[in-house]
Amino acid sequence: MITTCLSAFSPAKINLFLHVTGRRDDGYHLLQSIFCPITLGDLVKIEITESEGSENNIRRQGDLTHIPEQQDLTVRACQAFYQEARLPRFFDNLIQVNKTIPEQAGLGGGSSNAATVLRLLQEYHGNPVSSTRLADIALLLGADVPFFLQDKSAFVEGIGETITPFPGISGHLIVYKPPLSCPTPKIFSDPQLTRNSSDVKIAVFDSARRMNSELMVFLKDNTRNALQTVVSANHPDWKYQLDVFSACVERFNPLLIRMSGSGSAMFAVFASPNESSKAVAAVADAPELQAGQWFECKIKPH
Repeated sequence: MITTCLSAFSPAKINLFLHVTGRRDDGYHLLQSIFCPITLGDLVKIEITESEGSENNIRRQGDLTHIPEQQDLTVRACQAFYQEARLPRFFDNLIQVNKTIPEQAGLGGGSSNAATVLRLLQEYHGNPVSSTRLADIALLLGADVPFFLQDKSAFVEGIGETITPFPGISGHLIVYKPPLSCPTPKIFSDPQLTRNSSDVKIAVFDSARRMNSELMVFLKDNTRNALQTVVSANHPDWKYQLDVFSACVERFNPLLIRMSGSGSAMFAVFASPNESSKAVAAVADAPELQAGQWFECKIKPH
């Protein structure tokens, strides 16, 4: 049997801001955010062989095998694709993810890996699933997965299903992941979480985004990550790490310093690679940050 080997880069993302605007009756939170894919990412590989059996099989190797199979979003994405595609033949799939994106960081690594699996399978099998249904499948897997299907900076609303492309964003980054995790369900259920942020219309960004530096200033002055306050209040060790990180990078004119998603990763955006490189060196020299991970990268171009 012929085996076809597929592979693709699976990017992380940062949230330039994140507001919680409400909560649905089913418990899902309504959000607004600007998501940006970044050049930090994983490598996803799938080996596909036509099966001699009567079902689609999925095996795993690589850096995700410590996750129970029923919780692994790459496995669930593969299963959901074949259930929807209803192909006339069956296939054996070997999924391998080589991780660089730290886990439980708010950088969307698992969601990105799932979306990459969907995109690879969809392309290999000749697009048997409509783009609308593929987006529906992605949303069922996780709120961030639909964003990664299109892999461009975007203004994201609702529970993650309303995605408006947001071109023109650029920036050089340092991303720092402290040696601790912030459980997302616990953060979203915290009574201190503000769930009534005013809706931000994408039009308010139009004038600011004509120049990237103006956009970052606007975001710094007019938006926030609503989850960051909760994490700071509940995790003093994380707040200490943020304070040290901020002190290290503020010397090099960052445009924006924020937590990404529900944490625990934080980032700083710079206008030039020279500034970001100096910030990376400062973080690397800080004794208080030695137990964490840091990455120099940039926002992916549109």
